[in-house]
Amino acid sequence: MDAKRLRWEQAGQGQVFKWFDKLTGDQKKQLEDDINEIDVDQINNIYKKLLEDKVTQKINLTYHGFENVKTLDSLTDEQKTRWQSIGYQLVSEGKVGVLLLAGGQATRLGTLVPKGQYDIGLPSKKSLFQLQAERVLKLETLVKNHFKLATIKPVQWYIMTSRATHDPTIKFFEDNSYFGLKKDSFFFFQQTMIPCVTPEGKIINESCCKVSLSPNGNGGLYHSLVTSGAIEDMRAKGVQYVSQYCVDNVLIKMVDPLFIGFMHDSGSDCAAKVVAKIDPEEPVGVMALENNKPCVLEYSEIDKESKYLREANGRLTFNYAHICINAFSFEFLDRLSKEGRTTQLPYHVAFKKIPCADDAGQRINPDANNGWKMEMFVFDVFPYSKHMVCLEVDRSEEFSPLKNNAGMAVPKDSPETCLQDICRLHRRYIERAGGKLDDSNSNLIEVSPLVSYAGESLESRVQGHQFTLPHHIE
Repeated sequence: MDAKRLRWEQAGQGQVFKWFDKLTGDQKKQLEDDINEIDVDQINNIYKKLLEDKVTQKINLTYHGFENVKTLDSLTDEQKTRWQSIGYQLVSEGKVGVLLLAGGQATRLGTLVPKGQYDIGLPSKKSLFQLQAERVLKLETLVKNHFKLATIKPVQWYIMTSRATHDPTIKFFEDNSYFGLKKDSFFFFQQTMIPCVTPEGKIINESCCKVSLSPNGNGGLYHSLVTSGAIEDMRAKGVQYVSQYCVDNVLIKMVDPLFIGFMHDSGSDCAAKVVAKIDPEEPVGVMALENNKPCVLEYSEIDKESKYLREANGRLTFNYAHICINAFSFEFLDRLSKEGRTTQLPYHVAFKKIPCADDAGQRINPDANNGWKMEMFVFDVFPYSKHMVCLEVDRSEEFSPLKNNAGMAVPKDSPETCLQDICRLHRRYIERAGGKLDDSNSNLIEVSPLVSYAGESLESRVQGHQFTLPHHIE
């Protein structure tokens, strides 16, 4: 450890060892484990690059609207049927995998369990993980029925966890027998952790024997796919397309066959689902073109005039909000690795309240922002795409993220709003199929994913029937 300590001191990060000589053996081991995860020279270089970018950053007004967008509502029935059939075919051949970003804990929801284990309050009390797994099970059933097959190759799941969620996530799936899916169709891997730093670039101690580490952002998934062996697993299993999403979207359409079929039919290597902005000032990242390459412009990067710019048809020029539902060809992910792109993505800074050590080495929670979390973003690979397309979907049918505290005075992206959104969607499913609901006592209505993937085949269960809420169609 002496050599490592000397290297850190020479790199200007010797403050991390402030309490080292007084630590117990176990405490020294804990700090050493953190130190061994960190390339101190790399952290200094990332910080230096961030400072350089801050100095040289200028407001860039050369971006343009992204136009390779199909709107789901504007598609003909023939287009929808054709793309769904293509998606079904690819799924049946085992050529489509799932890439789940599941590194987050539900700390803002008042618990330390992985967010995928959270129960938003549905009558079934199912977790997000269970809802998602059952949607995959139902999709596999739909594909088998479509082609009149007894069996198909299972959808492969690649689940990126973090240091905090890795073991609990695996145990949760094991304890629940993978919710009926096959164990060997799962590949769990961890994203890289990166230390938090002060605005002056000093690595922060969370306590006397622990460095303050955080996941390196959802854009870290590309390098982790390589280092974990997930890319080679995809290659060995013949996966040609990967459908990526975040665990906290309660309305996610798992491995949406229409979306995959659209991507395949368009010959694209990268695709994203988008939703229309609510208004020009909605603080969301939007699809755009920069130097004729696809990108996502953060809300802070768009000038006021561009936010309100409209096309001849009245639509906002920068209208398509990126919602972190993407799909990639295996060739694209493999090429990113071979070209070294996975280690070249830019880092972004979030100035936050970072738990840190006081003078005595005790962990404290600061009252004000005190440090930088450095993150890569999943969409920073878009410019490397050879041909990217987007599908505009209905926000109320496909996007409701779970992020904020339960019981907020004005809930937004909370368990309450997620529960409302999924119940409203399931109400529409039932009413479209000819069912009626008595909501005089409750608004809670749930359709099990094992009954219907996205509202199909409900007529025989609900037509001509009235259901008193709360109710769960199992």
